[in-house]
Amino acid sequence: MLKFPSNALPAHIDDFLLAMGNGEPQSLWMPVKLSHGGSLGAAPQAVQAIATWAQAQSNRVLQLAHPYGTSLDTQNRFARTLPGMTALYFTDKVESGETTLFRYDALRAVAPLVKAMDSGDFGSTVRGQAAALVCFAGARSEFLNPLYSRSEPDTVRGSSDFRALLRRLLHTLSGGLADQLDDTQLSLLSSLVYQLFLNTDQHGAFDVTGRRYDVGVRGISVKLTAVSDRRDLIALAGEDTPLKAYLTKSAVVKSQDEIGQKLEDRPLNERHGRPVRLIELSVFDTGPGMGLRWLSKKTGVQSYEQISVDEELAAVRECFEKHSTTKSVQNAGVGLYTALNAMAKLNAFMTLRTGRMSLYQDFSTLHAPSNFSPRPRRPKGQAAPRIAGTGYTICFKVS
Repeated sequence: MLKFPSNALPAHIDDFLLAMGNGEPQSLWMPVKLSHGGSLGAAPQAVQAIATWAQAQSNRVLQLAHPYGTSLDTQNRFARTLPGMTALYFTDKVESGETTLFRYDALRAVAPLVKAMDSGDFGSTVRGQAAALVCFAGARSEFLNPLYSRSEPDTVRGSSDFRALLRRLLHTLSGGLADQLDDTQLSLLSSLVYQLFLNTDQHGAFDVTGRRYDVGVRGISVKLTAVSDRRDLIALAGEDTPLKAYLTKSAVVKSQDEIGQKLEDRPLNERHGRPVRLIELSVFDTGPGMGLRWLSKKTGVQSYEQISVDEELAAVRECFEKHSTTKSVQNAGVGLYTALNAMAKLNAFMTLRTGRMSLYQDFSTLHAPSNFSPRPRRPKGQAAPRIAGTGYTICFKVS
């Protein structure tokens, strides 16, 4: 039995993927909730990891603690998380104590959440100060109304619709949050969501042969995370040094002479005067992964075994170059490049998890480049274990 980590930081999810690497069929045990609500990109990356498990199994058995099988409240709480609803979607049956629920019955808890997504009741989609729009391949409401103009492929709404959508999502997180962003910031953020989701819709819903997936997810999530002190920072960022650095410098601080203490000894809320608040914006899918998808179009490869890690990294970089595209339509390739410019202007922190790549780029650094120049999050020379799909998370500070 595989055990999914409750403290699902990137390193812990990688350990989970490594434990799954022996190829033997295994059931999956999951906690009802993730620590800290799956903050800082943990929840979308957990979705990718669960899909990786599901793709390796012929008989997908999900195991949950005893209260789940007998408590409707626990079932609903589990479903109202990104990893929970994804696990229920991918599994064949759920075992909890003496209770067994088959997929159709288990998905009853997910149905009202999808209805809320489709109708725009964003506050009823996931728990906490968060909202999600998840497209489940094969579902009756796969093409959610806030994201698609019609219930069919290739009908993603326009950029102006995404601007209105983002304002509504931010209002769901905090009634006054959208009003704290000026028009330029709101336009940049909505451009970011639109371009990344458009790319996900075009490339994450199809396998490397161009066949549309029968089972798979793609979507966006928005979350408001407050970091109030150093203890919170360490708990959330774990051993992720670049993320710790970003969170620390996101606080407005006095000099060491003024505060009379070393910075690292000063609680973050005292350095800033109030908690640092971050908008976490994620776009994710469970498709073939960015590098493999790109190279399949260019060279015809159909598996990661056919390409080296260096070739994959080069392909991911190439995806972000201006005018790079697998489409023949004029100017079709400017989307990801536009997204990069938006992140640079927002002083954002971006993480990208796809295939064997676990990358980050801090756009808040002095003279941060507007081009894609990511760094590995793992120790030098180490590839990350393969994960399904592509997941971006962008952290952006709000006052």
